[in-house]
Amino acid sequence: MVLFGLLLAQGGKAQAAFKVCNQSVTLYNVAIGAEINDKFKTEGWWTLPASTCVTPIKEDLDVLRLRYVYIYATTATGDSAFEGNWDMCVDTKRFEIEKIQDQPWDCWVRGFVQAKFKEVDTGNASSWTVFIRGSAP
Repeated sequence: MVLFGLLLAQGGKAQAAFKVCNQSVTLYNVAIGAEINDKFKTEGWWTLPASTCVTPIKEDLDVLRLRYVYIYATTATGDSAFEGNWDMCVDTKRFEIEKIQDQPWDCWVRGFVQAKFKEVDTGNASSWTVFIRGSAP
């Protein structure tokens, strides 16, 4: 079982960004979803080995007016890092999928796979870090 943790990144000199850190011993593949410049899209994959971090969004979240970011993290065997409630599209290879405005995702119709993303409320912070943590077997 994997536990999901969120922590607001703090510190005077920290670069503003949305970061994902893997504190487990398992390799994860990470995808995100967000609405930037009035366009909602999902993007992936970032490979996230144990004890490493990736930065899918490098810009200041507050400047982007990006309060909600959606995240999906899965192992090669399909085990998810956490439970999500938001259906969005991913692909089996590197992807960037724009949502068709005012339409459901229709992943299968468009040739993609539907995945359950977890909503992360950044609370209008400029930086946010999501931690994937493993638990003892």
